Amino acid sequence: MIKSRNKSFFTLLEELAAVVHKGTHLFFEMLGNYQDIEAKVKEIKSAENEGDEIVRRIMNELNSTFITPLEREDIHSLAHTLDDMIDYIDGVADRMFLYQLKQPEPRVVAQANILVQCSAKLIDLIRTLRKLDHATVSNIAREIKDLEHESDANYRKMVSELLNNPDTNPIEAIKWKEIYDKLEDCADFAEDVSNLVEGIVLKNA
Repeated sequence: MIKSRNKSFFTLLEELAAVVHKGTHLFFEMLGNYQDIEAKVKEIKSAENEGDEIVRRIMNELNSTFITPLEREDIHSLAHTLDDMIDYIDGVADRMFLYQLKQPEPRVVAQANILVQCSAKLIDLIRTLRKLDHATVSNIAREIKDLEHESDANYRKMVSELLNNPDTNPIEAIKWKEIYDKLEDCADFAEDVSNLVEGIVLKNA
């Protein structure tokens, strides 16, 4: 176990992971009950603001703490990569409202569900930072990678069906393609976090 005079970073990162999960869950619920979109987008924006505040606190701690439990660059990268994920979820929800997109296809809902599962795994993964148990980290990271691969396969099918459908309205296709891309990026961010945590384990083994 890493000895440290300041363990607040662990708590803050855990809080940030929980906010990411909250955001993905709100987005999934929005897609499943696609009504009152503006109000639901505001809920997701509120979660994104929570994430921004936690990141601000982490950065303040980094600037005022002499001894950190992990390398500063690692804490910085983890915070900003988790924040990227909630930022993208917020951005996707906002675009769906602004673009006036209709009821999403089942594959879009499935993609959101994958993100909910990824973010739940991220909570477990971030908790391992307190002890850095290699076996536990490896197992969770592998589960996140499997989910990212599932996301990638689903993304490819969504794009193929969208662009190869002769009945697809070109403007609508452009709008949905952007949504698909951002959702896939979110899954990539989850894998990036798992890679960062695995790297931290190796450095502190």
